[in-house]
Amino acid sequence: MSEDKPKPAPATNGGKPSGATPYRPSMTKFTGARSDIVSLAPSQETEPEIGQGIDLTGQAKIIFAAGRGKTGKTTLLRWLTETSIRNGGTPILADVDPSNATFSAYFADVARPETDNPAGVTAWLQELIEYCINERQSAFVDLGGGDTTLRSLAAEMPGLAAHIEAAGMAPVMFHLTGAQPEDLLPALTLAARGFTPAAQALVFNE
Repeated sequence: MSEDKPKPAPATNGGKPSGATPYRPSMTKFTGARSDIVSLAPSQETEPEIGQGIDLTGQAKIIFAAGRGKTGKTTLLRWLTETSIRNGGTPILADVDPSNATFSAYFADVARPETDNPAGVTAWLQELIEYCINERQSAFVDLGGGDTTLRSLAAEMPGLAAHIEAAGMAPVMFHLTGAQPEDLLPALTLAARGFTPAAQALVFNE
């Protein structure tokens, strides 16, 4: 009884095995109705209009960065500081969080409160803001992860943002958030307490 041996795959040009059905387009011109494939594609949504930003060129600014830890506050302020210094600016740098002074690790002469008492830190921030207004001095303020100092100050001074703007300064608020819904609570709290400067932005960074 002879053993069945596997048949070798048929060879094509070049000796490569092939078991597939070859496709060779017909030279005959197609005359039937063609399918409208384009109509099967989803409709294209209209691109949203991008609003015009606020031009603060030449205006002294107090820039605040708030948000929980690891959302990029210090990275943003570091970039802003380096850009400002490269363009001839001399901003005050402030790190409000007395327990985790990350901003201070990148630059010398970063101002910090000498106390970790919440009331003392709030008073320190108020003094810094008043100094900047009186001297027409720009400042970049790192509020620290989860810090409530600005929210406390806004509760004590409901017209704080308007006060800064009326003095000819520009308060700028960056709210840095991640994917958690509770990351928006500081922004909502500040808004509820009247701190709604014209220049503010939500930065999603996760």
